[in-house]
Amino acid sequence: MKILKKILNVILIIFGAALIAVCAELIYNKMYQTDFYDMDETDRGAIEELCLMNKLFDERYGSDEIWNESYNLRKYPFVFTREGDFIHGRTYVVNMDMGRNLFAQSIKMPADYADMKVFRLSRLTPQLFDLSKDVEDNGFIDIFGNRAYRAVYDEQTVRYKGTGSLEEECVKQTFEDAVESVDVPVQKRQFDINSENLGLLGLQYRLIDDMLSAENEDDLKEYITEYVVVREAQTLLDEDFAETVKQIETKYGSEQYVFYKISKKINHNITYFNKEEEDSITFYSAYYYLCTGKYNSNINDYLDYAGYEYTGAALCRIIDDNDLAYDWEHRIDENTSPYDIIKKYCNKYCADIKKKSLDDIKEIYSYDEINELANTLVENS
Repeated sequence: MKILKKILNVILIIFGAALIAVCAELIYNKMYQTDFYDMDETDRGAIEELCLMNKLFDERYGSDEIWNESYNLRKYPFVFTREGDFIHGRTYVVNMDMGRNLFAQSIKMPADYADMKVFRLSRLTPQLFDLSKDVEDNGFIDIFGNRAYRAVYDEQTVRYKGTGSLEEECVKQTFEDAVESVDVPVQKRQFDINSENLGLLGLQYRLIDDMLSAENEDDLKEYITEYVVVREAQTLLDEDFAETVKQIETKYGSEQYVFYKISKKINHNITYFNKEEEDSITFYSAYYYLCTGKYNSNINDYLDYAGYEYTGAALCRIIDDNDLAYDWEHRIDENTSPYDIIKKYCNKYCADIKKKSLDDIKEIYSYDEINELANTLVENS
């Protein structure tokens, strides 16, 4: 009997301690750092990134300055979890009204973000137990009756504003989800490493640089006309691969361009391929680094990871900055490639520009130098 009584006492003590711990956690979540300015710097930074981006979008209509009505970041609920803490780190839900949930505490937001709904969840929130803590498992989840994008963040992904940032992940993943026609499987194929193929790629990079920095409409038309000639010549080398490139430029280039536009709007000024912008390299300098081995990457890894993503973004920017096509974003939504939009503009509006042969263009742009770089890469591959 005494043994049973001792066992019951131990159980009661354990239960009591557990109950106190649960109550302490719930009270802590309800009372600690409930004001935006009292939050941990990294947590506050993660929330502020999303608030700044949300402010660019109208709750109902999205933003014509960023894309069109098909993409509205503000409509997406988000679940942010701080990496590396016990069980689950501090977890916040944004753009989701939690009401009077026992496990959720609203964060008092400053006047600039007063319309933002931000709640911190207790570590004991039952819905969190099924979620992985791994960054690799970031993605869309169903939680509290909402479909939300869940991301694990840390100090580095919040502090950094370029590739690999929390900002980039949220923009690209939601854009890819919203613009369904762009979200098509891309069958990647290997770039055929030979001097002719590489040389034409380098020539395209030179012309993209010139299109991005054209000082007037006549110059732009001339660069576009030359670019189309070079690109069509490369298409003839491998038509299937050329089609794959257009898919990559459409899918990944458009989302990269949207990320670029949002970053510029909130004054993050991410590094971009444009010789007119500070701290930015040109496409041709990237080609030089690639051919001379200054990038620690082979040509196919580079092109798969960034090459055609950035050329697609650059072509989107050329279309957008110069009003080359009305309502062009809808054409991208319908899976028309940015190159096809530029080619159509060329055929329709560049008839007054004297069309040059490929050999003429090669002579203008010192193709021997470009080809020498290509040969360097071929020899070292």
